[in-house]
Amino acid sequence: TLPQMARAARDLGWEYLGIADHSTAAAYAGGLSAEKLKEQWREIDALNARTQGFRLLKGTECDILPDGALDWPDAILAQCDYVVASVHSNFRLSEAEMTRRIIKALRNRHVTMLGHPTGRLLLAREPYPVDMLNVIQAAADYGKVIEINAHPSRLDLDWRLCRHARDKGVLIAINPDAHTMDGLKDVRFGVGIARKGWLERVHVLNAQRLPSVLEYLQIS
Repeated sequence: TLPQMARAARDLGWEYLGIADHSTAAAYAGGLSAEKLKEQWREIDALNARTQGFRLLKGTECDILPDGALDWPDAILAQCDYVVASVHSNFRLSEAEMTRRIIKALRNRHVTMLGHPTGRLLLAREPYPVDMLNVIQAAADYGKVIEINAHPSRLDLDWRLCRHARDKGVLIAINPDAHTMDGLKDVRFGVGIARKGWLERVHVLNAQRLPSVLEYLQIS
């Protein structure tokens, strides 16, 4: 539950936790309807109103559809504190098509970051074909964050691309992709990837204190 996840995050010494369930297209993974998403936001607002020293952020992990459109309309995305855009289907596009698909999504002004950018599952699924150098350049051009997904089956962005993203001025977010309280601890694997990729605290959005994150996200 949201209170349980918030409590687990506080127990880790965190100041904030972003909640970003899947959008409707990812029904296989519990994707939310618009009504369920708004119900979740109301619960987050209520929890934040009675909690001091900690904040839940209202997000979504929005599917990037095959044509590069986003699964939620702009009217919903605009109400999120942050938006993670991710590919979860149609992995068989060509490299050029997949690259165009992702870059189109990054152009959306409501998108905050790109989630698990190559879609790989270690020892289970190869990355989909994508020109990550062009994607990183697009993230730099449009001021987007790229995720290091810290789940041990993903570890994506690959450490070998972290330094390139850093040199392009792209911020990284280290996200645990947690579906349980215990899953929050997976963030440590992402920290290891960031260190291996020559990142320091200044290069990681959610290594910053809450006021700096709220300022970056332009929320009060």
